[in-house]
Parts: sequence; C-alpha cells; structure tokens
Amino acid sequence: MQASPKMFLSDNRRVRQTESYRLFSTLGRGPHEQTYIFNYSKLYVLNDEELAGLGAVTTRVKQLCHMILLPVTGELDFSGPDGQVSRISIGELKVVTLAANSVIVLSNPLADEVINYLLICIEAEKDMDLSALYTFDLDTDQNRLIPMCEPVTTFCINIGRFKGRNEGVYHPRNKSSSLFSFVIGGAFEFENRLLQPRDGLAISNIEEADFEALSEGALLLLIEIFNPG
Repeated sequence: MQASPKMFLSDNRRVRQTESYRLFSTLGRGPHEQTYIFNYSKLYVLNDEELAGLGAVTTRVKQLCHMILLPVTGELDFSGPDGQVSRISIGELKVVTLAANSVIVLSNPLADEVINYLLICIEAEKDMDLSALYTFDLDTDQNRLIPMCEPVTTFCINIGRFKGRNEGVYHPRNKSSSLFSFVIGGAFEFENRLLQPRDGLAISNIEEADFEALSEGALLLLIEIFNPG
C-alpha cells in the first residue's frame, strides 16, 4: 500500500543563523525540528546551508551515519575526525561514513563569496563504510537522473538537470523503498504535486515516480532509501 506523500515546503523550514553561517533545515530530529519519519526511513537530516567568505562551522555527529555533502555554489572544505582536509567542488558529491560523536569542520575557502551546499545524513549500519567521492557533469549530461551509489548499499543519491517540459520516470530498486525528492533549482511536477525551489516530497511504496520539469535548467535531487522488501 502506498504511503500518503508528505510535502516539505521551503517556507516552513527551520532557520538557524550566525554572522557567517545560515542553515535551513528540511529534515531533522529534535524538539525544534520538522521531524517526519516516512516508512521508517533512515534519512533523518537534510540541511540547506550557507557559509560566508572564509567562514567555518563545527558539527558533532551524534550517531553512526553516512553524511552526504553536495556543493551548490562555490567550493567546500571538509575536515574529518582525522584532521585531514579535502575540498569538494561543483560537480562532486562526497559521502563519508562517520562514527557516533565524530566532530567535523566545514569551511569556505573563498574570501569574497558566499557558498551554498546541501548536507544530508542517513543512518548507517556497523561495518559498512560507504565513503566515496562521486563526480558528475550537469552541463553535458542533461535530462536524466545521474545515480551515485555503490552496488551494495542502503541508499542511492540521484541528481539531474532538465530542460523545460522534459519528463522522466524513476523506478525504485524495490517497491518498499522510500523516496525523497528535493528541488535545488527551478520547478517540477513530481507525482502530480508542484515543487518549487527547495521544496521536498517524501513518498514510499511506489512502483515508479513520474516527474516533469516546469522551467528551463531545473535541478532535481532524488534520494532513494532501500527498505527491506
């Protein structure tokens, strides 16, 4: 049985802000978060974050998780528990598996530019390190969702840029999967629901998901969580 879709409108996101950092929380856990667990999905954080020039933010991860970092504008520096710094650029997506209570630092290496990136957290299982760096080119590879996931994993991240009025169909790995669509830019109709920039839609127990880009160059992120069949 298909679970009722749940909309997450950008205007309803929780906002946290300092002089150099701004966070818009679509998904999260805690007394002040818009917590929503759809079909027992392991996806529990989706943040849209900004850092001012040379700004930095330190975060402690409370539980074992896979953290996904996706720059939208600019470049992002990631410092893990080992102190090693790696740079993530446009056209790259970084997955890092973090132990509970890990401390990370995210920073903007650019002096005169505000950067924007997405931070996503998915519950992880013990002894499953999915850390990897994926690359993609949305300028040359358009009008389809580009998958970024390992052959044996618990989730898959898909991203795609579409020309106006281009349609697509996404087939989950299994019918019990949970899907979360998030519009990075432009507008889409996803399963007959209008999604504007930074809106999200959670849906599960579906055999296929239909969508259509309603604006030129619309950018869609689609996360599939593989639940037991």
